[in-house]
Amino acid sequence: MGTGLAFSSATHGDMRELLKRWGAPQMAEKAGSAFGVNDWTLNLVDPDGLRYVTRVLVWVHWFMGVALLLVLVYRPGYGLGRTVGFGLALLLFMACNAWLHHRLASGRTPTWRWIFAMYWLDVAMISFAAVLGGGFSHYFFHLVYYPVLAGFAVFFSSFRLNMAFVTAVAGVYLILSLTVGDGIDLEAREEKPLLVRILVMYVVVACVNLVSRFERVRWRAAVERERELQRQRVEISQTIHDTTAQWAYMVGLGIEGALDLVDESDHALIEKLRLVAALSRSAMWELRHPIDGGQIFRGEMLGEVLESHAATFTAITSVPAALEQRGQEPPLSIIHKSLLFSIAHNALTNVIRHAEARQVVIGLEYTDDELRLSVSDDGMGLPSDYEARGHGFRNMRADAERMGGILDVVSDSNGGGTTVTCAVPCRTLRGGD
Repeated sequence: MGTGLAFSSATHGDMRELLKRWGAPQMAEKAGSAFGVNDWTLNLVDPDGLRYVTRVLVWVHWFMGVALLLVLVYRPGYGLGRTVGFGLALLLFMACNAWLHHRLASGRTPTWRWIFAMYWLDVAMISFAAVLGGGFSHYFFHLVYYPVLAGFAVFFSSFRLNMAFVTAVAGVYLILSLTVGDGIDLEAREEKPLLVRILVMYVVVACVNLVSRFERVRWRAAVERERELQRQRVEISQTIHDTTAQWAYMVGLGIEGALDLVDESDHALIEKLRLVAALSRSAMWELRHPIDGGQIFRGEMLGEVLESHAATFTAITSVPAALEQRGQEPPLSIIHKSLLFSIAHNALTNVIRHAEARQVVIGLEYTDDELRLSVSDDGMGLPSDYEARGHGFRNMRADAERMGGILDVVSDSNGGGTTVTCAVPCRTLRGGD
C-alpha cells in the first residue's frame, strides 16, 4: 500500500531516477540489440544472396513495367501532358532496370546504392501511377507499395533504416491521398481506411525485416560452420602431406632401390617389384587429391591448383604434364572448383593406370558462354566397355551434371590417345540469370 502511494506521489524526475536505477535503459538497449533495431547496417547479404535478391527484383520490375505500360495503353484518357510524363518516367524506369539486368547477365555484382535507388524509383513510379489513378480513391494502387516495402526489408537489414523508409513512403502516400483528386471525405470517415493502409505498411516492414534478420543469423551460422569445415580440410590435407604421403614416397624410393639391386635373372621378383612400385605410385597419386585439393579451400584459383597438380603428376609418374589455360578465370565457388578439380584428378588417374601415355595436356578454357576443362593424353586409348570398368567415369559424369554441364570422352583404342572434356555453361557457374 505504501509502495503504491510512493509511486502516485513521485515526480517525473523521481520516475526517471527509479527507471535508471532499475536498469531500464540498459534493458531497452539489450532488447533493441536482440531484435536488431539499434543499428543502421545497410546489408548483410552474401554475394550469392545479393545476386539472387537482385535477380528477383529485376524480374519484378519487368512485370511492373509491363503492367504500367498496359495501364497507359488501356486507359489513354489521361491527357497529353500526363501521358507524355508517364511515358518518360516509364522509359527511365525500364532503362534503369535494363542496366541492372545487364550487370547481372555480365556476372557483376550490383552495389547496394543501385538497389537503394531502384527501390526509390519503384516508389516514385507507384506514386506517379497513383496520381494518374486519382490518389486515395483508387482501390488497388496502395497495395503495390507493400511488395516494394517487403523487398526493401529483405534486402536491407537495418530496422531503423526500414522504419525511416516506410515512414517516407507513408508520408508520400498520405500527401497524395490528401491532395490528389477529391482527397479524403472526413464525413464518410475515409481517414480510417487511410490510417489502416499506412499501419499495414509498418506491420509488413517490421515482420518481414525481423524474419529476414532471423534468416541472416542462420545463414551466418551456416557460413561459420562451413569455414570451420574448410579449416579442418586444410589441416587434414597438410597432415596427409606431412605424414602418410611422405611415408608412401619413402616406400616408393625403397622399392625402386630394390629393383636396382635385384638379380636380373630373377624375372618373377622383378615383375612383383615393378607391380608394387606401380601400386606405390598410384597410392602416392591418390594421396595428392586431398593434399592439392586443400589449396582450393585456402582460396587458390582453379588454374593455379591444376598447374600444381600437373607438376605433381609429372614428379610421381615421370610423364610430362602441362596446363594450357585460355581466357581469364571468373569467380568460382569452392564447390565448383572442387568438382572440376575432381574431374581432372580422376582423368589423370585413368592415365596412370591404363593409358601408358608419353605426355598429358590439361586444358582450361574460359569463354563468355562456358568453361571447358579437358585432359588429353597420347596413350593407348580406352576399350569399348571402359565405363563398365570401375566408377571413375561415372563419378566424373556425375560431377559434371551436378554443375549443369556435360562430360564428353573421345578415345581411339588403336593408340590414338584419349581426351576427357567437361563443359559447363557460365550461367550455371554464376547461379543462373
